[in-house]
Amino acid sequence: MLKIQRPICISLQNKSGLQYETIGGYGNTMKTRTNLAIFWVIATVFLFSKHAFLCAETKNQELHVSGEPVATQEENTVDALTGVVQVIKELGKEIEDKKIKIREAETSEERLELAKEIDKLNERLETLRVNFEEIVTGLDMETFYEKPQKRFDWKEELQTLIGPLINDLKNITSRPRLIENLRTQVSYYEKQISRVKNALDNIRKLAGVSKDEYLKDQLIELENDWNNKGKQISSRLTVAKYQLADKQRERKSFLESGKSIMEVFFKSRGRNFVLSVFSFLFVFFLLRYAHRHIYRGSSIHKTVAGSFYVRLTEVLYHIFTFVLAMGALLFVLYICGDWVLLGIAFIFIIGLIWTAKQTLPRFYEQGTLLLNLGTVKENERVIYNGLPWKVVSLRLYTQLVNPDLKGGMLRIPIRDLKDIRSRPYHPDEPWFPCKENDWLILADGTFGRVVAQTPEIVQMVIAGGSYKTYPTSEFLNQNPLNLSKNFSVRVTFGIDYRYQSIFIKEIPPKLKEAVKSGLIDEGYGEDIGNLNVEFKEVGDSSLDYLIYAEFSGRVAKDYYKLSRIIQKIALEACNTYNWEIPYTTYTIHTPPSGEGQRISQPVVKTSEARSHKAAEPHMGKNI
Repeated sequence: MLKIQRPICISLQNKSGLQYETIGGYGNTMKTRTNLAIFWVIATVFLFSKHAFLCAETKNQELHVSGEPVATQEENTVDALTGVVQVIKELGKEIEDKKIKIREAETSEERLELAKEIDKLNERLETLRVNFEEIVTGLDMETFYEKPQKRFDWKEELQTLIGPLINDLKNITSRPRLIENLRTQVSYYEKQISRVKNALDNIRKLAGVSKDEYLKDQLIELENDWNNKGKQISSRLTVAKYQLADKQRERKSFLESGKSIMEVFFKSRGRNFVLSVFSFLFVFFLLRYAHRHIYRGSSIHKTVAGSFYVRLTEVLYHIFTFVLAMGALLFVLYICGDWVLLGIAFIFIIGLIWTAKQTLPRFYEQGTLLLNLGTVKENERVIYNGLPWKVVSLRLYTQLVNPDLKGGMLRIPIRDLKDIRSRPYHPDEPWFPCKENDWLILADGTFGRVVAQTPEIVQMVIAGGSYKTYPTSEFLNQNPLNLSKNFSVRVTFGIDYRYQSIFIKEIPPKLKEAVKSGLIDEGYGEDIGNLNVEFKEVGDSSLDYLIYAEFSGRVAKDYYKLSRIIQKIALEACNTYNWEIPYTTYTIHTPPSGEGQRISQPVVKTSEARSHKAAEPHMGKNI
């Protein structure tokens, strides 16, 4: 199929002289996996090569199958060439007429005007001859006669380097852009023809009413000139419609268009790009895979993994991995002979080296961390997101562990450790204030048992079996009081002032014995630690004692219940030893009576014993 690169002036006439238009249309071992990967690369290259060969073969078959339509297109092309030759003859004749008029012209102004018209006609004639030659040969004459550049120009060289990629992209979208351009040309030429018809109508009207013979001759000459312009525009419109119909006949389905794009992409440069990127990824991940297996199986890494020289070797290995992967990419482009992509790859590498100046301090900090020479070191303690962590492995992705948290393992990039400091830790240091199933009292008064603790949340079950959840950071701000190891209960109990004579030597031992016996009877005998009863203070209407009892963490769930039990036992001891519990009294002063007496009498405020009870929630059941 012949492809016309530019509009061509064609004017066709039948025998009667009337003008008309012509329109045309992971294996078991490392070795096994490596062999499979190499086989995959070879198979991919083979398939790409075979695909390109099959594409070429398919194109040849399509040409043979569509032999009959080609003959019709050739006939249309011959008709178009006939019209071009006819227009060339007419322009040559018109130029000769203009030259005769120049010789007959009487003034220099007329000769100058005719010379300009001849120059314009010569330009049109030259364009027609070039178009005729392009149609016949199927070549672009501008590209054919283009001369090589001798002077070095870096802008032009850069354009030459990147230009083929842009040309490939333009070739992929050339058809829709060409169709749209032809539609624009057809619309433009149709408007021009309409304007030419209006101009001819105006000229004919003026010629019909003109009585001056000289003016009429000028109008007739102008009419002939505009007729020639109309023929030329009509010829261009014919060529544009011919090209548009020809391109529209080539319209393909979406699948066929996608297939053509893939064929163009994988024909040369696209295939080279895919193979080079695949080679880079293959070498990179192969070396990373080998490093992981060496690290797991090497006895050196197991014994002296923290050695400076081992770490230095690993840093150099990471650099070597990137360099070798990039070398594989460049090698594939070199083997394929794709100098355009090879040049772009070198520009990319130079750009990386140039931008490395800005990131060099950051890479230096990360390098010192990898060498275990930075502010964070392996097997030390760090605070990250408000929680303590142990640095288990210091690598490109550092592993942090908190043994007291469920799911307490993080893998973070080494760049996140830039502003963190580590320190050595003692084996007895806690990693979290509590463990699961510990009983706690929080600063907001919450009392319950921990059922889950993770790096994100801490969940507690409280009175009634309901669950309360805190973000881990907020939970730590509650300053949890852990009762699961040991805890103490303090109860203040008061007796009347009348026992001042025995309140030091007699009452405390008896009250202590009574509390101890009562707790044993309640079933807490094995969990009692230190128990003591001491005089606390002189109250407003009582002598107050402090009952202090320590318990093991096994009975932490009865923390508030034990306070009530101790108060009950103390009250029973008062009943046993006939110790009276004081009432709160007030003295009321009345105004003097007629006899001038002042009356004072006690007023009972409450019948309950005065005691300072610890605040406690209502416990519907044991948790």
